[in-house]
Amino acid sequence: MELIIGAAVVIIVFCSSSIIERRIKKIEKQNERIIEVLEEIRKK
Repeated sequence: MELIIGAAVVIIVFCSSSIIERRIKKIEKQNERIIEVLEEIRKK
């Protein structure tokens, strides 16, 4: 029983960390795009 609970916890942690990682990458892409737009505006 404890083994099953331990395995479930490991799976949950792994899944949540990969979801968080994907969200962070999306935020990084958005930030890069915002910086590009701001640089284009500044050049004008």
